[in-house]
Amino acid sequence: MQEDFSQEPAILGRDLKDLEKYGSQGCAYLGKVVMSSGESPVLGRKVLVDVSRPHLMLICGKRGGGKSHTISVFMEEMARLDPSIKNRVAAITIDTVGIFWGLKLPAGDVKELKDWDLSAQKTDVKVLVPAGQLNFYKEKGLPVDGAFTLKCSELEETEWMALFRLSWRDPEGILISRSVQRVREKVGTYYGIDDLISAIKTDEESDSNTKQGIVSRLQMVKSWGLIEKEGTKISELATPGMISVIDVSSYRQTVGAEGVKDVIVALVGKKIFEQRMLFRKEEEIRLIKENKRTSKMPLVWLLIDEAHMFMPKDEPNIALPILLEWVRVGRQPGLGLILATQRPEKIHPDAISQCDLFISHRMTSQPDIAAVGALRPTYMHTDLDKLYAEMPRQKGFALVIDDNTERTWMIKTRPRFSWDSSVTASAFLV
Repeated sequence: MQEDFSQEPAILGRDLKDLEKYGSQGCAYLGKVVMSSGESPVLGRKVLVDVSRPHLMLICGKRGGGKSHTISVFMEEMARLDPSIKNRVAAITIDTVGIFWGLKLPAGDVKELKDWDLSAQKTDVKVLVPAGQLNFYKEKGLPVDGAFTLKCSELEETEWMALFRLSWRDPEGILISRSVQRVREKVGTYYGIDDLISAIKTDEESDSNTKQGIVSRLQMVKSWGLIEKEGTKISELATPGMISVIDVSSYRQTVGAEGVKDVIVALVGKKIFEQRMLFRKEEEIRLIKENKRTSKMPLVWLLIDEAHMFMPKDEPNIALPILLEWVRVGRQPGLGLILATQRPEKIHPDAISQCDLFISHRMTSQPDIAAVGALRPTYMHTDLDKLYAEMPRQKGFALVIDDNTERTWMIKTRPRFSWDSSVTASAFLV
């Protein structure tokens, strides 16, 4: 009798060699295959996605379609990997909306979980919030682990200018650049904002108005509690087995802080990239000498919601060149990238053309559909417009294009184990 493989999981993102050697180890349970059409389709076998090797994943969809849900599912799965694999992986999520703290609480609606033979569980993640808002989170009983701060000396001249939206043509930009260089020469790598203010006040090459303008901006930055002499060690975010969340949502509305989130992503991305490039060499040497691929620094996944904010196609951003390095060469040193956006039309084309796993929830905007249309591989025989038209309208359904298996799938993402704090606000009390 011919063996029935219908219940065997579909494994995406994994080549045949790894599939034969590792099977489903090191995979994330993303959802189930859609087997029929209509608004209540029949669901088939499980869909697993490889997270043991770095990939460039792009998650698209209009607002409310399930992008943040899908990111949360990946974080939940990474936190539940087998310890032997989990300790070789770390994940850092840039939270632009302030919603991923819900991972630390079990889901409230358990009915759908039961339908999937799953149960509500909290997820072991480390949530870091702006230092200036830490007390608010604690007073309201929100589950957070601490504050995220930047070490003052890690900001280069270009990053200070990006923070203040200045250029080399601006007198203020020239002054902050000169002051950073002088402080670094004088005191080394342990200094704070007060040291920069002192250097600016004693600068003899700038006029008083320029100096006062920069001093005022630095004093404003100091009030945020973000930049300190001893900031969060970025290397600590890449601890084996740790899933970290950096909440940058408050900097969207704070006057004068519009560039903060860009600087945070640029610094985190740059430091992790530099360190993984070094530790990748250590891994290769150990593989040659000991036939075992190990190092003190794990492979790192960077997950970014609203990625078009940091990787715009038609305007400069301090984080863009760093993230493009991740896109173009990150896989070799072990850097995976998961980008989510509701505006693929606005994102840099390299983020689309280089992705090897494309997950798209429902989209209706023709410019956005056209932007991802460039992705259409030769093995895909159906237009994206037709696939989006066939997709059920409920939240959670998605089209998946996998370059590794050269197949397309219509799937339903699994329900979350943890609390979904991204649902739309309502005036109803319950």
